Amino acid sequence: MTTVNDFTDILRIIREQPEWADALRGALLSQKLLELPERFAEFAETANKRFAALEGDVAELKAGQVRLEGDVAELKAGQVRLEGDVAELKAGQVRLEGDVAELKAGQVRLESTVSRLEDRVGGMRGTNYEIKLGKNIDSILGQRLGLRSVRLIKGSLAGNSTVYLDLIDAASDREDITEQERGEINETDFVLRGRSRIDPSTVYVAVEASVTAGDSDIHRAADRSEILRRATGETSIAAVVCDNFDSARQQLASERNVTLVTISE
Repeated sequence: MTTVNDFTDILRIIREQPEWADALRGALLSQKLLELPERFAEFAETANKRFAALEGDVAELKAGQVRLEGDVAELKAGQVRLEGDVAELKAGQVRLEGDVAELKAGQVRLESTVSRLEDRVGGMRGTNYEIKLGKNIDSILGQRLGLRSVRLIKGSLAGNSTVYLDLIDAASDREDITEQERGEINETDFVLRGRSRIDPSTVYVAVEASVTAGDSDIHRAADRSEILRRATGETSIAAVVCDNFDSARQQLASERNVTLVTISE
């Protein structure tokens, strides 16, 4: 029989007989406290599993971060390449704009040269046409306008005739025409003088010559014929001699009382 005298004996007995320790714990502790070690073990196992899973997630996050940093680095490198391409495109655009500007300047120079050449060719055609007309314009216009005794008094083939100059000088002295009008009438291509076939009155003809009749030719002939009428005090006819004209010019000539006479170039 085991005798218990004090707490020391209790501790000794518990050490010597483990079943007493279990019985004592059962008597002293509640069921929940008794189950606590087992529950703690289960909790620790669950915590270890969760921690292991967490470590896996962290490792995956780190790997993802590494991939992300690689992607960012690649994007930055791509951005650098893109910026280089944009800079190259801008430089190419500047060069292209310079080339276009140079081409436009060249086109302007070319157009100016062509325009001058066209003016020269047109001037040469006009001069040649006037020379051709001067050879027989008196007889042609005399017949077309119903005049007789027609004489060319101003034109490239009028010779040294002073008839026209005397008429204009006298009109200017009388102030029948202004100095500006005197300069204007002196620009007339041809001036002819003849007589009407109906009566013996003197008739003057202010003639503008052009390969193709234009509005300006018609207006000049009409205006200069009026100046010539005031300068001479006689009947004056406005005429445009040309190789061709269209219906619009024909209408304008009719409105301004200008006779259009066609003579082949």
